[in-house]
Amino acid sequence: MPYWVVLHVVRGAYTCTFDDQHAPKEGREGTTEGDGYQVTARPGEVLMVPAGARHALTFTPGTMADGLHIHFGLYHDLDVFSVYRVPSVITGDTAARATSDLTATLARRDNASLEGLAARHADAYRFLAQILAVSCRRPDPEHRLATLGRLQDALALIEKRPAPLPRVAELAERCALSRNRFSELFKAALGISPKQYLEQRRMRRAMSLLVHGDASIADIAERLDFCDAYHFSKRFKALTGLSPRHYRAHVRRSLPDQA
Repeated sequence: MPYWVVLHVVRGAYTCTFDDQHAPKEGREGTTEGDGYQVTARPGEVLMVPAGARHALTFTPGTMADGLHIHFGLYHDLDVFSVYRVPSVITGDTAARATSDLTATLARRDNASLEGLAARHADAYRFLAQILAVSCRRPDPEHRLATLGRLQDALALIEKRPAPLPRVAELAERCALSRNRFSELFKAALGISPKQYLEQRRMRRAMSLLVHGDASIADIAERLDFCDAYHFSKRFKALTGLSPRHYRAHVRRSLPDQA
């Protein structure tokens, strides 16, 4: 999933099982279960699952939670949370209240009005401020920003050409770097490889097309440069846990009715 998963538990408990590669190194101490690492959020706590982390969520019967899929981008899509060590489970009323407020605002019917947009942005930044307040800043973020400056031409090309996305070799050439050096700098700045970044961009675009349009799965696959609908659906489910058709239905059910 190319977004952070945020769950404020109101009742019951949510358990997140990460594979070993994505086990959180911050936050509440978890337990090892099989090949994974588990953390559990209980009432009044907020569970934070990093973007791209392979995980499985389970919950006790009767559990209720406010949920968000969210991304805060800075300077050509740098994940703001990646500059911090964000706890996997956040305790305290302030973060929980900020999560609930943002969830409620996003569910309002007037999000298309000027007042609704202002409220949405205000609650989003309030939520961001609360999460950062309990997170530790990673060392030397300025160096990451300087590295991003060296990658500016490549990032601008990705923004300019969303489909089909450019190849890694083309991006490296734009920055006058070898492919290996470009990949090294890219991962140091953004925390993921160029290939993973391009895949996330493509999946975000797919999510938007599924939710906000009526194009068929085959049309979306072709638009995003997949070889066919089968491979698109297989890759989409591997990253999100849902098929494109189920994702479209699931998200649309959660959206307010349009006036």
